[in-house]
Amino acid sequence: MKQPAAYDYDVLAAGYYDAIFHRRRGIQSKWHHLKFDRFRHQLGQFSNHLDIGCGPGTLIGSLGGVGHSTGVDIAKSQIDFANHTYPAANRTFRTIEPGPLPFDDDSFDVVTLVELIEHLEDDALAALLGEARRVLAPGGRLLVSTPNYGSLWPLVEALVNRLGAVSYADQHINHFTRARLEKLLIETGVYPVEVSCYMFAAPFAAVAGWGFSDLIKRLEPDWLVERAGLLLFGMGVKER
Repeated sequence: MKQPAAYDYDVLAAGYYDAIFHRRRGIQSKWHHLKFDRFRHQLGQFSNHLDIGCGPGTLIGSLGGVGHSTGVDIAKSQIDFANHTYPAANRTFRTIEPGPLPFDDDSFDVVTLVELIEHLEDDALAALLGEARRVLAPGGRLLVSTPNYGSLWPLVEALVNRLGAVSYADQHINHFTRARLEKLLIETGVYPVEVSCYMFAAPFAAVAGWGFSDLIKRLEPDWLVERAGLLLFGMGVKER
């Protein structure tokens, strides 16, 4: 799977997804809120957190005062936005180049990749996850999310590409099912590995109201979300 060389992620306006998150209405905004809620829950308490592909810094900006978080991205405009919008003593944002991460071994107790891996071809992805594992401290956790192409997600994506303001046709170049994400994490060298499905109808219910979406999320059967959720959430632990 090859990433189109012509695609330029700097075409996205600085803070584009941050503005969607803070809009607090509509399907796309609710999607980001539910996604970040899941990450915040899984992050729990940490000392030193690295968010790879942090974009405009929205996840880190939503974490409050727990631990220190470092966000990195290849898009300088997004990092500039993050530094301007979310300055704090326990937050660091920096632009990086593709390749080895500019951090020492065992530097972080948790590393997150939020809907990033679907943007990378296989070789680049394997190298990045190897770097994520390297900078994880023993016992540290790797947290990853990506669309679930074993669900109805391909239909949702086709509609977004046709009707939305941003098309993912040239961005989502690597497609994951639950089994493939589990295999990828095991090959990365983190164990044990847990992969679950997340989000089904709740974000779409936001068209009828923000609170109605929350109600639908509470009412959705766990077995249905686990089998048909549109987002995959994976976690692995670096051996001690």
